[in-house]
Amino acid sequence: MLSSVLNSELAVKMSVQIIETFVQLRKLANNYDDIMHKINEMESRNNEQFSEIYEVLKRLLSKPEEQVRKAIGYKADRT
Repeated sequence: MLSSVLNSELAVKMSVQIIETFVQLRKLANNYDDIMHKINEMESRNNEQFSEIYEVLKRLLSKPEEQVRKAIGYKADRT
């Protein structure tokens, strides 16, 4: 990575920091499924009392829909 191009202590520290950041992102992604499972369990036990709260939590924790992206770049088929 960066430390293989730049031979400095700062570059090594930055590479380590980048890897630690990706590890934290992976942990966060794994926790998302756990949180949703716990919310569903709680909802099934106490649905009538807290239905509005559960709806808000579901909206806040829902994954955003992926939008279709327009392709960019050179198009060779122009005639």
